[in-house]
Amino acid sequence: MSARDTAYRWHCAGLGLTLTVAGCTLFSPFDLTPTDSSSQRSALPPLKAPADAIQLQIVFVERPIDDPLVSQLIWQDIDQVGAVPPAKRQVLEDNGLRVGQVGAHPPGSVQKLLGLTQELVDPTSSDQQFMRGRRLGLRSSQETEVQTIDALQEYTIHYQFAGQEEIVDYKQSRPIFKIKPVRIQEGWVRLEFTPEIHHGEGRMRPTPTNAGWELRGGQNTDARHALKFDVMLNNGEIAIVSGDGLKPQSFGYRCFCQVADGRRTQRVLIIRLADAGQSGESSLSK
Repeated sequence: MSARDTAYRWHCAGLGLTLTVAGCTLFSPFDLTPTDSSSQRSALPPLKAPADAIQLQIVFVERPIDDPLVSQLIWQDIDQVGAVPPAKRQVLEDNGLRVGQVGAHPPGSVQKLLGLTQELVDPTSSDQQFMRGRRLGLRSSQETEVQTIDALQEYTIHYQFAGQEEIVDYKQSRPIFKIKPVRIQEGWVRLEFTPEIHHGEGRMRPTPTNAGWELRGGQNTDARHALKFDVMLNNGEIAIVSGDGLKPQSFGYRCFCQVADGRRTQRVLIIRLADAGQSGESSLSK
């Protein structure tokens, strides 16, 4: 597939992504291949993002946990060394998190994962794979949340920090990644990831805000700042995050692996910087 074809299909994917109401499922199914959507065209014109908005394409792909594509092949083709510093990468690996990045023209294994080749779904196992996503426009330093597993779960996580193990039990928990894009310069954005576990019953809790402490509804939040990381992306480049399927008690495994309908599956979070947007100064000069 040519670079032009790859870019075109990413463009079509961005046009096809849908955003659901807050509080509902974060992602809705979409088809990465170009389609004729004239019969589904809305009577209202699409909202135009501000010129300074950072455009992200956020995609989840789920496949069987023993699928070599998600457990091995994509990690051989993507840059894990340059994505995060060595010391931080070791902490993430100790806790079952795998992070990498690829350029605007992804390698064959990532194209296959994203459906940019004809080999996305094996006809004999099409019911075992899905893809969900949305396109999102955020201002620099504006934060969004991504929930990586749909259902509330009860589990134990073994954290590993500086050779010490901490074991924590969670009830009614859901893994969350807070994602903040920060524009560094024209065309370049730093994506900051803050992993959290939201757990327990939802109730009114004191919450810090810009105006001080306020009572807001929500669960307990366990934010593991030692697991924060960031990835630097240029326009068109892609960050890839998932768990280690061989570490079932780790944080990364609990964030991306689950048993659903008797099947063990693994999700891969893929974020493409579709457009870094314009800085305030650039916007004003036009």
